Amino acid sequence: MLIQSMETFAAAKERPQSRIWAEQATLRALVNSYLRETRQFDPRFDPRIDGQAQEMRVILPQLGRQIGGTLDHFSVTGQHVYGNDWYEVEEEGDRRWLGIEEVMQRLLDELGHRANPEQREVEQQNMKQRIHNSLHKMTLFMDRHLKLASGSTSTGSSQEVHLMYVDSEQSLLMGHPFHPYPKSTEGFMEDELPLYSPEMSAVFQLFYFAVHQDHVQEEWLGEQHRRDAIDPSVRLRAQRQWGEELEHFCILPMHPWQAEHVLHQPHIQSLILERRLIPMGVLGPAFYPTSSIRTVWNVETGNGYKLPLHVRITNLVRDNTQEQARRTLDAAKVIHHLAGEWSSYVQSDALKVLTETGYTRVCFKPDKETEGLGNSDAKYDTGQESESDPVAIKKAVHELEQLSDQLTVLYRPMDVNPESTYVMASLLEPLPGEQEPRLIGVIRDHSPAEAREQPSLSAWLERYLHVSMVPMLRLLAVKGIAFEAHVQNSLLSLQDGWPECCYVRDLEGVSIVREQAETAGWVGSLISEDSPVLYDAQEPWLRTRYYFFVNHLGALIHALAVHQQHSEEEYWRVVRKVLKQLQTQIETQNAVRVQRKPVKDLQPDVHACARLATYIQDLLTDPTLPAKANFISCFQSKGDTPSFIPIPNPIHIREVTS
Repeated sequence: MLIQSMETFAAAKERPQSRIWAEQATLRALVNSYLRETRQFDPRFDPRIDGQAQEMRVILPQLGRQIGGTLDHFSVTGQHVYGNDWYEVEEEGDRRWLGIEEVMQRLLDELGHRANPEQREVEQQNMKQRIHNSLHKMTLFMDRHLKLASGSTSTGSSQEVHLMYVDSEQSLLMGHPFHPYPKSTEGFMEDELPLYSPEMSAVFQLFYFAVHQDHVQEEWLGEQHRRDAIDPSVRLRAQRQWGEELEHFCILPMHPWQAEHVLHQPHIQSLILERRLIPMGVLGPAFYPTSSIRTVWNVETGNGYKLPLHVRITNLVRDNTQEQARRTLDAAKVIHHLAGEWSSYVQSDALKVLTETGYTRVCFKPDKETEGLGNSDAKYDTGQESESDPVAIKKAVHELEQLSDQLTVLYRPMDVNPESTYVMASLLEPLPGEQEPRLIGVIRDHSPAEAREQPSLSAWLERYLHVSMVPMLRLLAVKGIAFEAHVQNSLLSLQDGWPECCYVRDLEGVSIVREQAETAGWVGSLISEDSPVLYDAQEPWLRTRYYFFVNHLGALIHALAVHQQHSEEEYWRVVRKVLKQLQTQIETQNAVRVQRKPVKDLQPDVHACARLATYIQDLLTDPTLPAKANFISCFQSKGDTPSFIPIPNPIHIREVTS
């Protein structure tokens, strides 16, 4: 018997459609995250029962409770799709209907036992606030989508609109499917969302500063990249206004929200008074914020910037630290160095990297100028050394470093075809109220007019693996380079509806195997011994398995399976097939090599083949893959260093009932 109060029923009926969709997406992310992170990998009440909608249970062992619902699609990687009704199973067998607030509170109460008891209540309140923040933003985004769709219908326009690259960047309405608050932003006022949120189709000019070269730290892949980084119209405006004085300054682009934020800093005000920092104002061409919110792109020039933004987006305030800038540019140097022989290393022209080309960082020297910084009482170079307070000095230096993080810009031009290139994350989301992922519509749009049928999705996936997975594995084996190739960092170009090119971006997530970098001679020449891009061999492989196989392929295969109402296992068999084909190629190459006379120069190739064979064997035989525990990590305030947990490896599991 399902028990539901009349008040709750009435309130549920009054919710607007956008709110209902946002609640469904939020609950799905919360429940899926909880199930994965508590290792409840199959929540079906009776997996032996075959059918589309199956009864399921969420076990809350610390509370001694169970939450029930219906499962419309079982996902081997945990991306389950649920029905709309949730209930609590009571001892008498009755089922008491639960709303989103009650389900959320029970999950938070259960996970509260993972937190420090002294911090449990505070962490619960923080989590609840951010979940509500995300839910509210998602509701606004979906409401806007509804209004745009309604306006398109009323004017007689076709609802089947050709998706463009910028549209894909600005239409990720639900976000990470395994994050408790994927659309939470703390810092923007609500009336600022239409100005700056990609989901609200924002477009804006940037604010520019002229910074005296004494306060600038910068590094570039080459002088031409430095010259191309700032639009000529901005340089011309500055030259007309300041003339020869500009020769001693660097021009720094800034997000307009961030510019307003830093202009209120006392130390910035003092630099402006001394004309060490000159606010140039809002000018130049318009930029579109991309799916990450703080990265912007200009359609005409292809210029792009990863801007600092002192807003908490999901877990973190998105400033650009010195370590992040170093890691990014060190990765860019290595990839730029390999550019001439790139296709030979990955044996493909279909994998491309959109590298950052440089960074500019405003630096502040700890001296008497810091007296006005924040609440610090520290003083420097005053001739009163005996009065200096080491603790206060350390605090002030740290505050200056944080201020520099708020004024560090990374330059990322993106040369892509805006009519046939898309962000994978957006392609895999269906529009609100629809079932079909946008990927299917894009394939349809790009298929030749004479084609009577869309391509087989299994064949399409196989082609996709050859432009993404295979070259990524080869690159890791040959050069020790791994990307954070999750779906928001990956772009796809299509030709006649088929995958043509996979782009990877955001080199701050690159990891390079130290031993292979040293063997290649990069350490001490291209990058330093202490470069933050260098790791032991285990770390790049862990990241590859999570970011590409779990996050990326898991989301892609889930979208294909739900669209066709097939088992996900059908598509994971395609992954296994391509890996085994690659394994056979390696064995054939090794057999040919044995028959030849040994050549010293072939030794590196032998080692690379051995590494590649090991990676493939690991994927085929290891029963688990690593996944981020975002829910628990956020609950424990470890969002910047999340824990990883093992989940079932769908490549290894040959048959899954669904």
